[in-house]
Amino acid sequence: MSDSQEYKSFVAPEPAELASLFPGYEIQSLIATGGMGAVYCAVQKSLDRTVALKILPQELSKDAAFCAGFEAEAKAMARLNHPNLIGVYDFGEVNGMLYIVMEFVPGQSIYHSANGIAIDPSEVIRLVTGICRGLAHAHENGILHRDIKPSNILLDLNAQPKIGDFGLARPFDRKIEEGEEIFGTPHYTAPEVVENPHSVDYRADIFSVGVLLHELLTGKLPANDPRPASLISRCDTRFDAIIRRATQPVPAARYASANEMADELQALAKPAVAQAARAAAVPRPVVPHKAAAKKEKASSGVSPVSLLLLIGVAGAAYWHFKKKPSVVLVVEPPAAEAPPAPVEQPVKAPEPEQVVEEAPAPPPLVTVEPDPEPEMIPEPVPEVVAAPPPVAAPKYDVAGLFARGRAAMKDRAKPVIAAYQAKLKDNVTSLEREMERALRKMHYTRESSEQIIARDVAEWRRAGNRLPEVLGGGLAAYPDVFKSYAKHVENQTELDSVFDAEMAKLRDFYVDGIGRQMEKLKSGDDEAAVALIQEEINSAKRSPEYFSDLVGASVVTGRR
Repeated sequence: MSDSQEYKSFVAPEPAELASLFPGYEIQSLIATGGMGAVYCAVQKSLDRTVALKILPQELSKDAAFCAGFEAEAKAMARLNHPNLIGVYDFGEVNGMLYIVMEFVPGQSIYHSANGIAIDPSEVIRLVTGICRGLAHAHENGILHRDIKPSNILLDLNAQPKIGDFGLARPFDRKIEEGEEIFGTPHYTAPEVVENPHSVDYRADIFSVGVLLHELLTGKLPANDPRPASLISRCDTRFDAIIRRATQPVPAARYASANEMADELQALAKPAVAQAARAAAVPRPVVPHKAAAKKEKASSGVSPVSLLLLIGVAGAAYWHFKKKPSVVLVVEPPAAEAPPAPVEQPVKAPEPEQVVEEAPAPPPLVTVEPDPEPEMIPEPVPEVVAAPPPVAAPKYDVAGLFARGRAAMKDRAKPVIAAYQAKLKDNVTSLEREMERALRKMHYTRESSEQIIARDVAEWRRAGNRLPEVLGGGLAAYPDVFKSYAKHVENQTELDSVFDAEMAKLRDFYVDGIGRQMEKLKSGDDEAAVALIQEEINSAKRSPEYFSDLVGASVVTGRR
């Protein structure tokens, strides 16, 4: 359900009241309700399958634009078929209420499972990769979600993520109608959804996934704690680069597709997978009978799969309606103790009943309680660093300070960026003309000279009108062309230097502005706010790329 608008007067009908309206379904129970509708568990009589029936407030059915979009979107979503997407079976209107029939997922949302909790990075990779794959399938079929957030991601009995609540989705080719409201959830919604809703495309969903990734790693929204995720939860610093790229203010600077983001996340998991495979390939030491019996007793508890089933069955809430969250995914497992040294065996071969050899078991994906006994493995397990203590929330509105400062810097940077972009374009245009003239001096016709350089010029245009340092391909064989190219690369270097100097001035202005506010706060009792502002100042001073990302200049410069 969207948090952007609620119909306070909506009261969910009792299941018995819906029986006559939906004769093809047996309405069993009300799963959840809120200002934007209600969800029921029902059985489709003709197919004897359990489904989720969602009804919307009558006010929405009176909105002609909403109804037209609802029908188009429901038909488009019904064509989607992916394990990480909740299927749509039917839709319609009955008694002045729009309804939609969906796949029933008997589990909790990520919100209910891990709200405010930093999840183990390996679990985060698995969850967000699945979300990206599901979104990529929807995008490839022309559907945007527009409201990705934890409460709209359900976990099935196997803890696999399934994207639900496509109630705000829209096909790519359906434009926003005059007077149509812009939906979304604050802090998860991409800037262009509000600033320029007519230009919104699939990259708005990628922005929301970037916010979700930060939240799962840290337990905090970027708006509430803008520090890099690695500083908050001590996760791999490579997560910071993925989050930064996914949440770029300029859509063109984000990932080209959700699959591309998923690929980068999976690349982070490969070293861990390889290490687990190597450990599994090493033969287990022979364990004496008593030690083996003790280990067997310690491991006779509930298996990870059983835990998943119990957790999934216990999670009856289907959607997020501000219920108290219950934990399913755990922050990090505690550091394992060093394994005891194997006991020497006598020369005499042991009796069969005195030796127990166990096949290595794969590590659990979801952990509820750590095993108190040490694992018998051939190599010590590296110590896992515990999560840092929670940081006190600042009293001062630091997020608001950053938002105002960044907005001001963006306004100041716009004319600088536009002028720089225009000069880069002129530089390529000048080079193109000089190369054509050089080729015509060698008795090429105008048409043939244009064809020879067309591919290279098109590639430079796609790269933001930037010239690579080295001229490749056949054009490098022409001395006059090569000479002209070298001259224009020098021109580009000069343009870069001037632009960097302008950005440095803006960066110093930004740092000075928030620094003055920090000095004011030092006299009060707000150490958390001072620390956050100091970290922002350090980031801006330490990394020119950070400030370029902040004002949306990286996509123009092409020099991240």
